[in-house]
Amino acid sequence: MQGLELIKNLAELDQEVAEKVEETRRSAEDRVNRAEAESQRLLAEADAQIRRLEEVSRTQMAEVSARLTEDARQHAAAEQERLRSQAVPNLDRAVEFILSEVMP
Repeated sequence: MQGLELIKNLAELDQEVAEKVEETRRSAEDRVNRAEAESQRLLAEADAQIRRLEEVSRTQMAEVSARLTEDARQHAAAEQERLRSQAVPNLDRAVEFILSEVMP
């Protein structure tokens, strides 16, 4: 009888160990699945953030470019006006000089 009881106990222990091994395997598989899902979520979040940063960068570069273009246009207009204001007073003298050289 003791041998039969020992075999029964060993069988029960074997069953308990098998159940614990299976439970541990399922738990490990669940952890791996959760870790994979979290890594996918983090990658998607990082990709979205990269796209947002690229858009912000493009917007900022466009704004800087527009500002530089406007500054250059204003500077060119100011320089044109400065040159014109210098040339206008001398225009009469230039015309007189040219006429004096051409006309007898």
